[in-house]
Amino acid sequence: MSNIVRVIRRLEKLYKREVSRAPSREEIESFSGWAKSHGLTDGEVMFVPETWFYGEVLEMLDLSDVVFDVGAGDLRFALLASIRVKKVYAVEINPEVLGKALQVIGYDLPRNVIPICADAREFPLPPDVTVITCLMIHRSWDFPREWRRVRIIYTRKDGVHVSEPEV
Repeated sequence: MSNIVRVIRRLEKLYKREVSRAPSREEIESFSGWAKSHGLTDGEVMFVPETWFYGEVLEMLDLSDVVFDVGAGDLRFALLASIRVKKVYAVEINPEVLGKALQVIGYDLPRNVIPICADAREFPLPPDVTVITCLMIHRSWDFPREWRRVRIIYTRKDGVHVSEPEV
């Protein structure tokens, strides 16, 4: 655990300047309209860790879970989840955000965290996944049908939600 804490502190230091200038929830909502008018969708152009949901979501995970973390950003949540679960596939679409995070984390990357640079909606869901986490409050797209075979933990402006697997 102490190794993970040190890595997260290094990530926080890396993003301290960016996060200190990060917009509020209200500013993000305003920015969303501008982004759409310029053909940009969701959070493709910005990275703001939504850490206020981490504790509640982590409590919902079990040691036997294999997590598919959508929008993994700088891997903070994936690192914390790696302590509580069997494996984490951390999927981030932005190569700059993921690349910076991996440079900071370096050889301290836990063996059970698999970083993937891809659009999670277009990446095949690994067969061992038991839960999907999607901690992006401004997500405007529906979950792919394939994902509905497992539990999905996701966030919106009003908090944390769970979608149980369809049978």
